[in-house]
Amino acid sequence: MLLGFSFENFRSFKSKTTISMLATTQRTLNDVLIRKNKHRILPCVVLYGANASGKSNIILAAMTLSAIIESGSISHSTNTVMSNLELFPFVHDDNTAPVSFEIDFIAGEDRFIYSLSVSLEPFKQNGKRHIVEEKLEQVLSKETITLFHRTKDNIVVGNDRHALSILGYKDPGVLRGLVDSVVQNMDEKALFLTGGFKSTIRKTIADKIINYFSGNILTMMNLSDVLSDATAIILSNAGPPDDVMMIRDKMLDIFVEAADFGPQKIGWRIKEKGKNKQGVNELEMISIYRNSIIPSDLMESEGTIRLLYFSLILRIFFARGGLMMIDELDNAIHPEIMKSIIALFGNPEVNTNGAQLIFTSHNPVFMDNDLLRRDQILFAEKDPDSYESTLHSLGDFGSVSVRNDHSLMRNYFKGRYNRLPYIDFEAVLAKAMEV
Repeated sequence: MLLGFSFENFRSFKSKTTISMLATTQRTLNDVLIRKNKHRILPCVVLYGANASGKSNIILAAMTLSAIIESGSISHSTNTVMSNLELFPFVHDDNTAPVSFEIDFIAGEDRFIYSLSVSLEPFKQNGKRHIVEEKLEQVLSKETITLFHRTKDNIVVGNDRHALSILGYKDPGVLRGLVDSVVQNMDEKALFLTGGFKSTIRKTIADKIINYFSGNILTMMNLSDVLSDATAIILSNAGPPDDVMMIRDKMLDIFVEAADFGPQKIGWRIKEKGKNKQGVNELEMISIYRNSIIPSDLMESEGTIRLLYFSLILRIFFARGGLMMIDELDNAIHPEIMKSIIALFGNPEVNTNGAQLIFTSHNPVFMDNDLLRRDQILFAEKDPDSYESTLHSLGDFGSVSVRNDHSLMRNYFKGRYNRLPYIDFEAVLAKAMEV
């Protein structure tokens, strides 16, 4: 469960920026909060901002940290994110600072803070990379315990009684000997968390953290990317194929009926080419109209298809918990349906496992005091002189400037919460037409 995510010197965000999922002292809509280990946690956050304000970079930052942990290193690879790390540092000045991440989360019943800083050469293909700093802390009820702190050339593992107890060691000398053996073979690009810490120091803790990223965080820059994640869900939950070999899903059938999409049946079939390069069956969504099988992208709207895929992901996350971070989730989906989805995350009777949603949007209809708390509405804004992005919450304005009887949408369009985008298209077109 995410409590906070910070990043620095990443894309348009030069200064340290934090998206917090810990609720403020706001008294309204307390019933939508997730309660875990005495924390009051936000189930949903929406990010607003003009085009190029930096809101998508927040999703990309989380995607990047997840990709690094999944890879176990910052080495170049065929992964799109990992192969383009040199494009991520802030580039609008001569800054040489590392790109940094910090994530505060609960895995199982334990709260951890993991941080990572990496040095990159902006815009240099196959540029030099190395880990500047890596740190893992466990947060107890009254104090925070450092489990390890790795710098470029050294690793220090916690050796006080709390750290030794958590790590499962009685003799600090034994632990120091193990760490020294790791340092001698330390790779400047390899994570200590997924490497030496897991193999030599404490595998159970490392696995708990790694599994949190691999099994509980879903980041997407486009909802269409959900197809690759939905494939496994469809195949693992499908009922028996019917007489046209269509893979059916109970959740999908219920969703199609409830949304009143029509009398047609919708499901999936395995593509004729079979499996992709990763050995996974490739599926295509199909619709059945009057016993005729037709690819759904020829019959259904883009919004309908996106919503159907997303319904499958929703089912899994509500069943097990986890975090979804999706750029422009509401694109092509009706605002009232999106409101219903947001309400599900804030319904403790449905969201029993603490699923969380963070998404970007341009639609101000979600600025509703009856739908979202002020600390659930964030704004990304880019400075026109420095080109630096910043992030602030509607809750930062205080209860006097933002009252429950205010029309948030009306005030937003008045520019009271965020700088609104403006382009004089008449002047642009006139200049472009000059001969």
